[in-house]
Formats: sequence, C-alpha cells, structure tokens
Amino acid sequence: MSEEDLALRKKISNYFDYVLKFGINIKENDYIEIVTTSYIENYLSLLIERLKIYNANIFITFTDGDELESIINGDYNTYISDKVNMYHMLIEKKFKRLSIISPFVIPMARTKNAIEYLKQNYKLLFVRNYFLKNPHTIFPIANEMWAHKLQISVEELWNIIFDYSYKTSELEYFKDELSNLNLKALHFKTSLGTNLYVGIPNKSKFLGKKWISDGIEYQPNIPCLEIFLSPDKFQVDGKLVSSKPLYYSGYYVNNYMIEFKNGNIINQNGLKEIIDLDSNMNYAGEIALVLDFNPFLFYSIIMDENSGCHLALGNGYTEGVIEEDRINHSKYHVDLVFGTNDICVSGIDYDNNTIKIIENGKLVWNI
Repeated sequence: MSEEDLALRKKISNYFDYVLKFGINIKENDYIEIVTTSYIENYLSLLIERLKIYNANIFITFTDGDELESIINGDYNTYISDKVNMYHMLIEKKFKRLSIISPFVIPMARTKNAIEYLKQNYKLLFVRNYFLKNPHTIFPIANEMWAHKLQISVEELWNIIFDYSYKTSELEYFKDELSNLNLKALHFKTSLGTNLYVGIPNKSKFLGKKWISDGIEYQPNIPCLEIFLSPDKFQVDGKLVSSKPLYYSGYYVNNYMIEFKNGNIINQNGLKEIIDLDSNMNYAGEIALVLDFNPFLFYSIIMDENSGCHLALGNGYTEGVIEEDRINHSKYHVDLVFGTNDICVSGIDYDNNTIKIIENGKLVWNI
C-alpha cells in the first residue's frame, strides 16, 4: 500500500471514529446494526474494525447483492419473519443503527419478487418508529462509480465528504435563539422566482445537527449544515423554483417548479411522478435553512440537501413540535433544493413583524 493510500485510509478511519462518536454516541458493548450496500467491502471491514474497539455486537443488513437477490427469489417471507424477530431482540437491547449511503453501486435486479418483497417490508415499520426516538445516523461513503459519475477521483470525493461532515453551520449556533422567536411563518425569495410563505406550527423548534433522546446526544445525518423543522402542512403558499436538479431513486429532474395554495400543490412542472408516489406527497414535510449554496449536483441527497435551502415533499418530523396534527405524514420524503447565493429569508412573528434572517445568502439576523 502506497503512502498516499495509507494516508487516505487513516483519514477514513478518523472519519469512522467521528461517525461512531458523534453520530450514534457509541458506548462499550453496544448493539449496532449496519445497513449497507454489499459493494464496499474494504470500507465495511474498516468500519467493523473501528466498532470492535468498543466490543460492539454487530449485525449487518445488506440492501443489495447476490445473497439478498437469492433470498428475494426464494423464501423472502421467512427472511422477513426472521428480521422481525431479530429487531424485537435488538430493540430490547436498545440498539443503534449506522446507515451507509454510497450511490451508483450495482443495483438490485428489478424483478416481480423484488416488488413483492418491498411491499412486505411494512412489517418492519415498528423499527422506523423506534428510530424516531433512538440514536441512529446516516452517512456517505465514497466509491469509484460515484466518483466517476462526478468526474473526480475517489480521494477528491472523500475529501469533499470530510469537509462537509466536519463543518458546522453558523446557523447551528443560533438555532435555539431562532426557535425562541416563536415565528408563525418563514418567507423565502430568490432571483430565480421562488416566492414562498411557509407556515410554522405554534411553538415549533428548529432541529439541527445534534438531537437528544433520553439524555443521549447523537447526530441523525452526517453531514448536517442545515437547521430545519416541519411546516404546517396546510399553510404553505406561493412558488418554489429549483436552483439545482433533483436526483431521487433514479429520477433526474432539472428546472422544476411547484406552486402551493393552503399547503396543497396546485401547479407543478417536472415533478408529477414524485408527487404521485402517494396522496400526501402533495404537501410539504420539511423546510430547511442552509447558508451556503453549491450548484454542484452530488447525485446523493445526503450531500445535496446540505448545499442550499430546501423544502421536502412528504413525511415530516414530530420532533420539536407541539401541534403534531399539523405535520404531514408519508412513506416518502423528497428534498427539493431552491436556495441560491442571493436568497433572502425572513421570519414573521405573531405581531406580524418581519425579521430578516438571511439577506443575499448571508446571515444578517442579530441576536
């Protein structure tokens, strides 16, 4: 192994240590599930090596690969039943989850059995509910196919991931103070044509990098350069115009647009297939503030959502919310980036005062 390869391996090892410490707040003898693609064996073995330092009890769930395809084309009902039993045991052990994102590896075959298998996964919804309140993190890992798609080297891609992951947004420091303003709406304007009012459920709190559950601090998303909350699904009005393309589960859409009235989409361009995923994709589930705008398309939402202000259609978050009945729920969550270098964001309080937060892409709000 060359000196350059050894140096990169050391950086990746340090990155994994960061994920374990700040992502899931790992402790000795924790039960850990790794949800991963099977096509990153070298990186996976290094992650397992770091986990063994903590004597972790490790369970691996592959989302693709020959073994899973064999199961799907065989007795997948037994496989899912075994998974249900495994997760009940893991929940008793208060397990934590590491979910790896690594785009453009070899996809699973799209067969009739695969579709039926995915339908049966509703039996595992209780695991998703468990992670609404328990430590988990999603984080990216570079691979050659992803780097090739971006026309950069694997090492360059890793360095971008490191930079995004270790950085803390200026907004994060003021998240609680912004929450204490008790805003009833946010107003977004860009030179591309976005003019959007987003209602906020009463006394909602902005979420950000750090979450706390039962006194345990963790970070659900690495990287995280946003502060965000779930809007009032019935109080989103105006136009959203994209500032970078959307790449989601094989969909690629450029120059899309949406118009809202009373939370409902009344007009759109380019997003019909996304909106038709289910009936609640007609409403917003998240609104996020991001200071820096990067037009570069990473083809990975974990990276792209941190490159500009965005709104997500679909599922919202009940964390930090009192009026949960105003939050949208869906099986899907699709982030739409509309932020620009000249974006202006204002808050509107219950006395109808306008409070400037971001002006021409810069934080101007004064505590």
